[in-house]
Amino acid sequence: MVAPLVWAGIALGSLYLGGKAISDAGQAAESATKLAKWSVAGGALYVSYRALKAGGVLK
Repeated sequence: MVAPLVWAGIALGSLYLGGKAISDAGQAAESATKLAKWSVAGGALYVSYRALKAGGVLK
């Protein structure tokens, strides 16, 4: 009689922790997206700077 209650508790705990892990993964994906966006923007700015410097516009 105790074993089914233990297994039920393990199953409920697994569902709770699984849902929490999925939620945390979603937040991590949002953070990674923001980081990628700013990395691309910074890279574009750097490439523009180097192109202008190579073209003689900036000294």
